[in-house]
Amino acid sequence: MSESVSTDPEAGAGQVPDQPAGTSQSVMRALRVLRAMRVADGELGVAEIARTVGLPMTTVHRILKTLLVAGYVVQNAATERYHLGREAYLLGRAVANTLGFDAALPLLEHLADETGESVNLVVRDGNEGLVVLRIESQQALRFTQPVGTKIPLHCTSTGKVLLAFGPDPEAEVRALGSLQRFTPETITSPPKLLHELETIRKQLFSVNRGERIPGVCGVAAPVLGSDGTVVAGLAVQGPEFRLPASRVEDLAPLVISVAQAIAAALPRGYQI
Repeated sequence: MSESVSTDPEAGAGQVPDQPAGTSQSVMRALRVLRAMRVADGELGVAEIARTVGLPMTTVHRILKTLLVAGYVVQNAATERYHLGREAYLLGRAVANTLGFDAALPLLEHLADETGESVNLVVRDGNEGLVVLRIESQQALRFTQPVGTKIPLHCTSTGKVLLAFGPDPEAEVRALGSLQRFTPETITSPPKLLHELETIRKQLFSVNRGERIPGVCGVAAPVLGSDGTVVAGLAVQGPEFRLPASRVEDLAPLVISVAQAIAAALPRGYQI
């Protein structure tokens, strides 16, 4: 029997299968459990994981037992709750090398040292951005954005870069649906956003001035793959009073240059 069959006899009413045709149902479920644990703030119990991933507790318990034996999760003997284990850590370390993170990190550190501001690298994750590398500013007043943070695309400097240098910006903006307003500066008009994306493509960088969080400014440039497609967005972020328009003009060429250096340092054919 093929495991790609979408019907789940254990699933509750209204459960919608989400695995693509031709994929293993059991593997996809295990990956959903691991993903839930990756983004969790601390340990999780079986019931919490089941609610998060939309699977029956009996199914989640079987998956956890398998992952426990394989070393990908660990159970706290005192609380009987679960967290990621050593094999998940080792897998992540291996990924950091194969995806080019090890090559990119020194360049982010150099940019943070030179600017005195926080620096991050963001990749596309569906209709959001995902922070995959982050160097925090040493300034007392700074904007914190941990690795793993999901960010909207239409109102962040890296998000707008990812949209602007995508294969079809108009289609991608349309796919975002209604553009949520976070601050008075947020662009919520698709035509206005498309006009800005056109400008970003011409000047090779984007700017966010309080569009998502009041008082926070970002300057970003695209990291382009060898085929010209956008791989990631690189940004310098800080409070607006430290990043006035005059400084943004100075930062933009620097961010573009480091983004190009990251692109050159990435292993050929690899994608973050």
